[in-house]
Amino acid sequence: MEKSPVYDIIILGAGPAGLSSALNCAKKGLRVLVLEQNAIGMTQKTWLTFGYVIDRFALSECVIRRYSRVVFSSYLGSRYECRKNFLFPIDEERALILLAEQAVKAGAKIRGKEAFVNYRHDGNLVVIHSEKGAYRARLVIDAMGYESRILSSCRLKNDTVDMGCLSLFLKNADGFDPKTCFLYDSYFPGSDYFWVVPLGPGIVMAGIFFFSSLTPSNRDEKEALLRKYLSQRGIKGVVFKKRMGNIPLGSQANFFVPGFILFGDSANTPLPSSGFSFSRCLEESLVVSEFAQGYVNGKMQLRDYKTKILSAKIPGIEVHLIISDMLAKFSDSMLNKAIGGMGIFGDEFIIDFLSGRNMNVDFCIKALTAILKTFSLSELSNLSLRQEYLKRLTSLYNLLPAVPSAQILRQVVKAVTGQFGKRK
Repeated sequence: MEKSPVYDIIILGAGPAGLSSALNCAKKGLRVLVLEQNAIGMTQKTWLTFGYVIDRFALSECVIRRYSRVVFSSYLGSRYECRKNFLFPIDEERALILLAEQAVKAGAKIRGKEAFVNYRHDGNLVVIHSEKGAYRARLVIDAMGYESRILSSCRLKNDTVDMGCLSLFLKNADGFDPKTCFLYDSYFPGSDYFWVVPLGPGIVMAGIFFFSSLTPSNRDEKEALLRKYLSQRGIKGVVFKKRMGNIPLGSQANFFVPGFILFGDSANTPLPSSGFSFSRCLEESLVVSEFAQGYVNGKMQLRDYKTKILSAKIPGIEVHLIISDMLAKFSDSMLNKAIGGMGIFGDEFIIDFLSGRNMNVDFCIKALTAILKTFSLSELSNLSLRQEYLKRLTSLYNLLPAVPSAQILRQVVKAVTGQFGKRK
């Protein structure tokens, strides 16, 4: 029996992580196959993303709306308005289809409605069995998402810290400003937060999020609180769609298993900027494709993938992890102080934090300076941050092999030059 052709890369999953990886790997001349269990374009997520990502990946036709202000609001009165036109809701189905079209044009093969079943190793190759056939690859990219079976098959799992989210989509809606996006609204006491994202004339997406898992046992309670929020905000409309789920907030712990690298939600890629995993996946797919090319050409080994990915995030990833942990533990008064202090460094810094576009030393200095200007040491100590974060800081979060690639010294020099280079 004739064996199937050998692909350089097989990608499991056609979400943002899988399709952007396919596009960039195909652009490098690699032979790429994508397998997706659903139709291409199907998703249960709704994405907000950033202008620079839209421009880089030619997705402007997917933009649904632009905002004149993005608002962060505290229950106790603090409010910060970002006036940059930087955040855009996009038509997620159209965005995925466009990425798929770009990948196919670059040479990738994409098969929708063909689910992954299992795999085996054949020498240096991985044989992927789907519902419709078997395929061989030099390297497989697991982009199947949060519940990928690859990790479990190797008796591994990622950190299970979650941000639970539930959204209601309303039509014939009124009572909201179509030019304002409430991105982080602490409307009631406690640790439940809300967003209001206008999507079009009479259409709005409103949601609740919290730093714990959404489960069947708390789903009705959270939806009732969201509906109460809409009522008190004076937003009315007819619910025509719901979306709900969990976004992984844990640090990226698993990067590869024999024959596979993990990417996207399979590997907790969304941090930084947890809710903006679309943009992070697209950005990091450039790094993934560089590694894939090096691996196929025999210039890199699987263990180099961790170094490659993390060197693009050092040292900023640790600051994002710490701030995420702080947000999860903020009292109402501390959150009020945090939002009140957001203007210290202005809109560009806020965009850097949300998007993760800047992960260098300069960002870290600004973030830590903002924290220390806003909070006292006693307030910070009372947060009881998880001890593993402090341990990871002192050991550089198990990142020491990636430090040379991250070029920390060059980052420091650039940061210092940026702050003092113009002084006479």
